[in-house]
Amino acid sequence: MTKAHDQRRSRRVLRLIAAERIIRGVLLLGAGVYLLFHVNSDFGRVAERVLRAVDLDPRRPLFHRLIAYLHHLHASEVRIAALFALSYGGLELVEGTGLWLDQLWAEYLTVIATSLLIPLELYELVRHPTALKAGGLVVNLAIVAYLVRLLRRRRRGSSLAT
Repeated sequence: MTKAHDQRRSRRVLRLIAAERIIRGVLLLGAGVYLLFHVNSDFGRVAERVLRAVDLDPRRPLFHRLIAYLHHLHASEVRIAALFALSYGGLELVEGTGLWLDQLWAEYLTVIATSLLIPLELYELVRHPTALKAGGLVVNLAIVAYLVRLLRRRRRGSSLAT
């Protein structure tokens, strides 16, 4: 495999990671803005309507507990969730944009930011295991491993050039 082919493949993988980060960032920013403008909404009623719209029974135990929790959210809790979504969404957009533009700093930022969340993801997976959480953890571990390998290869290549 040639060096040019390897670089093209690395660029494609970085673009894929960047796209995932950008999409997640936009969704989080949208959610944060929505929450900020609806802090006094009854999210239990919203969740109930959504569940009915997709033909799910809101009386099932899991959905019922979720709806009951959402009925009792305070405006301050919604505001905190909104600020978290906006902040994290902004970080995801910065990571994604930097990766798309093939910026070295973005690779480091993505490794650091993603690595910091892995212990929380593990805790959540152990506490309440779901396939979605396991899948998210596997994807994030793969992204970190790939970027660390890419960064090491870049550093090795630049040290050979000097």
